[in-house]
Amino acid sequence: MSLKEQHLALSSGIGLAGFAVSNFWDYSSEAFDTFKDEIIDSIVKPKKITAVHHYLSFFQDIYEEIDKMRKNLDDMKYIYDFITRTLDEVNLHPNLPKPDFEKCNDEYGHFECGCSEIIEQWIGFVSKNAAQIDNLIVHSAFQFVFQDRGFLRNFHLELAKFIKNKMDYIEKKYPDCVTAKKRIKRQPFPQWLKSAVFHRDKGTCVICRCDLSNLIRQQNQIHIDHIVPLNLFGSNDASNMQLLCERCNTSKGDRSTDTSFINVPFWNL
Repeated sequence: MSLKEQHLALSSGIGLAGFAVSNFWDYSSEAFDTFKDEIIDSIVKPKKITAVHHYLSFFQDIYEEIDKMRKNLDDMKYIYDFITRTLDEVNLHPNLPKPDFEKCNDEYGHFECGCSEIIEQWIGFVSKNAAQIDNLIVHSAFQFVFQDRGFLRNFHLELAKFIKNKMDYIEKKYPDCVTAKKRIKRQPFPQWLKSAVFHRDKGTCVICRCDLSNLIRQQNQIHIDHIVPLNLFGSNDASNMQLLCERCNTSKGDRSTDTSFINVPFWNL
């Protein structure tokens, strides 16, 4: 399968990811309730838009961010600079005039000069394209969060409480996706998910660190494991998966949420 390269807004994404992770314990319940139906839709079967994406969306609103800047900053130039940096990151390049701050005689923040009129056009462009901008920043933030299995374990343990609480609602909405024991039913893993988990975990069992690449000897079988098992009200959300060998997967079973914080730093390669 060929790689599909994509433009990512990594600077904005890492800012969102850090904020969302550090505020998880304060806002997770509110975020889960806000995106209840979207999250439930993402957890019954693996989808590329995950529950983590929806959680990140709870914090991401480019237009609201600009509105706060307008109320709190004393110079419109800062807003223009923020907009152009963000649009460069998301690969949007509007054909709009650019304010010439050097030639402008306004010394009071460019609120009532020709620069202000031009900046309003840029703000209008962001407003019209806010959904596209927000979605790419969220998608970029996910690239960082998906690498943090420790956070993903905590995320899905909290999500398990949400699932347990909403199980009657989930069963009513998706009766074919719930077992007789009131658990989310296991679903097949699509190839894109297997490839993503294998790539993130570097072809290595995250618990015992044995090589699963099978480049030399076909001796270790690959298992895609639910970090929080379905039996513990885990889900089929694509961010609830990790790479294990057969022995570790069998040992972990359906009562454990074991994972690993071990990674391979770039300077160690």
